[in-house]
Amino acid sequence: MGFNGKTLIIIGSILFLFQLANFFSIDSITPELERAQVLSAIASVIIILIGFLFKQFNSSTGDKVNLIGSNKFIFDSNIPNDVLDELAWGSEAILTSTAAATILIHNDGVNILKRGIISNKVFIPGETCLSSIKDMKLISLANTKFYPGRDEFYSYCPNIPSILIVPINNKSFILIGGWSSRCFTKSDEKWINNWSKKLNNIFSKNDI
Repeated sequence: MGFNGKTLIIIGSILFLFQLANFFSIDSITPELERAQVLSAIASVIIILIGFLFKQFNSSTGDKVNLIGSNKFIFDSNIPNDVLDELAWGSEAILTSTAAATILIHNDGVNILKRGIISNKVFIPGETCLSSIKDMKLISLANTKFYPGRDEFYSYCPNIPSILIVPINNKSFILIGGWSSRCFTKSDEKWINNWSKKLNNIFSKNDI
């Protein structure tokens, strides 16, 4: 049995039952014994409560999905070297330091970079992505299973469980897919959003 919230609940329950059995088996109760029994009961209840909290925390992130696609790194050969260096660094950082499984960067109708688990199909932005760059607002789809417009991302990765769409400017965005539902933290979103602002400056300087 692995160490998780359920384990803590079982251990706490067993300890609570043991202290109850011990209480009813003694012939006389002293103040010291009474205090010990109370402390034991409180400790057991605390362990059980921690178990419930631990279980709830673990359930907030879905199970890792076996994604459909191949692990590749594809980029537009027309990208200037200094821009490519930045895109390569940033995409690798996202894939290695967050729960991201795949990343795509789209610019002015062209997918200029695809990295991680990717599909061989050409991704064409739909309503959700276009809305992101129109409003210049990050969109987080924590669980695509319940998102009615999930078909838009079928050519990106058919069974991707979670997605971040981060606008760069009014014609470019970063599309990031996670290994599981609800896997991206607010910290992830913040630094990726900051990186998108850096990319906007780089794209402007290189007339991309």
